[in-house]
Amino acid sequence: MASPAKNLYLLLNNKFVLILVLLISLFTSIGYAQEDISCYHCHTQVVSEFRNNIHYQKGFTCADCHGGNDQANSSLISYSVMSGNFIGRPSRNNITNVCSKCHLQEAKDYKTSIHWEQIQKGHPDAATCTDCHGIHEIRAISDPNSSTNHQNSPATCAKCHSNKEMMSAWYYGIKTDRFDTYKESFHWRALSKGYTMVATCSDCHGNHNTKATTDPESSTYGENLPKTCGKANCHPGVNFDAKIASGLVHDKESLHTGELVFNKTNMEPQLKDYFLGPFDLAYWIALFFKVLTTGVIGIFAGMVILDFLSRLKIHKRW
Repeated sequence: MASPAKNLYLLLNNKFVLILVLLISLFTSIGYAQEDISCYHCHTQVVSEFRNNIHYQKGFTCADCHGGNDQANSSLISYSVMSGNFIGRPSRNNITNVCSKCHLQEAKDYKTSIHWEQIQKGHPDAATCTDCHGIHEIRAISDPNSSTNHQNSPATCAKCHSNKEMMSAWYYGIKTDRFDTYKESFHWRALSKGYTMVATCSDCHGNHNTKATTDPESSTYGENLPKTCGKANCHPGVNFDAKIASGLVHDKESLHTGELVFNKTNMEPQLKDYFLGPFDLAYWIALFFKVLTTGVIGIFAGMVILDFLSRLKIHKRW
């Protein structure tokens, strides 16, 4: 039977262990709280999203982008969080400068793009870094949930380029059928089946340094298309001139009709390339192959039927 002194010792010892565990838990929780306490208290959802961010996984904090002091003090909300170089929410003009602190080359390329050019002209809808990559939940390109993942990039571009109200603005005037026409291409059909080695928007237009099609330095400028299509991992060694290449870009079957067109003055160059005289070759050649394919199949089907009937007739005779 244990003595009273021993029981007291065990009791005190257990209490000491309990107090030690509580103190460790308290200091641990304080440590975790200090990590976010200045931002998390008010921006709970934002901080929760940021914890899925590739930057968070690499040890960055809110202050790395927003400035200020992210070290909490003894108060519930740090009074110094918005001090020093705190910029709060960066303006659209300043987002690239914030990102360029780490992504110097990407920012340098972006500042040669049509998107940056439009930003500098004061057009508020022009794409900046966060429009493509996201804001607080930025994921690595290799992440299937990333907006810039190869499989997801066409839909990301379509957020703006399929927006009729945005693209029809007088300073843009860009067609909104680009995603729809891309969906009629082999590239999209292969991509939707899970193939990764197939062209998406950025493979043709570039990503950070996207330029207007009318810019001679653009990868989609008419004279540059053969080189763009013929680059490594795409169609190397394929030789075709710029006129043919331009006709293959964002083509849509429904644009072609059997109507004879004699006056092509106001016709778009891309569509005009299909015409030989008043005939839209894209329509007539497609029709020819449809008739040819149907006719060949019909002839062979007829021969099979005639052979079957002949054999049946011979079988009945004997």
